[in-house]
Amino acid sequence: MGLRLGWAITGAAHLLVETFKVMRELSEEHRVSAFLSEAGEEVVRMFGLWRDLKEICPGGHYREVFTQREEGASCPIVGRFAMGKYDALIVSPTTSNTVAKIVHGIADTLVTNAVAQAGKGGVPVLIVPCDYGEPGETIETVTPYMVDRGRCTGCGRCVDACPNDAIELVDGRAFIRLIKCEGCGTCEETCPEDAIKGGTTYEMRIREVDARNLDRLKRMEGVRVLRHPNEIPRALGDLR
Repeated sequence: MGLRLGWAITGAAHLLVETFKVMRELSEEHRVSAFLSEAGEEVVRMFGLWRDLKEICPGGHYREVFTQREEGASCPIVGRFAMGKYDALIVSPTTSNTVAKIVHGIADTLVTNAVAQAGKGGVPVLIVPCDYGEPGETIETVTPYMVDRGRCTGCGRCVDACPNDAIELVDGRAFIRLIKCEGCGTCEETCPEDAIKGGTTYEMRIREVDARNLDRLKRMEGVRVLRHPNEIPRALGDLR
């Protein structure tokens, strides 16, 4: 039946779409349980990937979706890792915040708890950090749906069309409350001025502190650091 995989998702846009592609492919051969931090759930929803996640993890034993919101502060489900019930834990994408917590031994979210318990249970951990590189290097990432205020005329059509009440007019221009957005794209389709777009790319800089934490992560026992989600299948093959 393949491997039992725990797959943790944190609140990062960078490599999120690429992660879901690999996650879906692996779910055809292996059983995948998803573990989402609070921020991870928010970002998955705002990028319109919640339905995809439920298809990848449709339910049944070791095909579940676990969220911080539902698991609470104690996160009892991560006891599976301490008991060695999974063949591997994958954390992708992994924010710099999560990396910092892991390397300093902090386990206060569903994801960082899962990593800590995996270490105690001897479960291999594969981590794909968002900030992979040297200090000052830049990485290209993407935005969720956003409004170009220079093009927006404030007609309000997107406000009326949004099924999640995530858009309002601020100073006569549309503004998306991303925490309420579910990435359906209705606003983009409705806008007559082509003022709303998702997936716009931009560059962000790697901080020195994040590069230092990456080095520490690479030296942690039981942890393998990968540059891109595409490396995950091969890394799993090495575990067999």
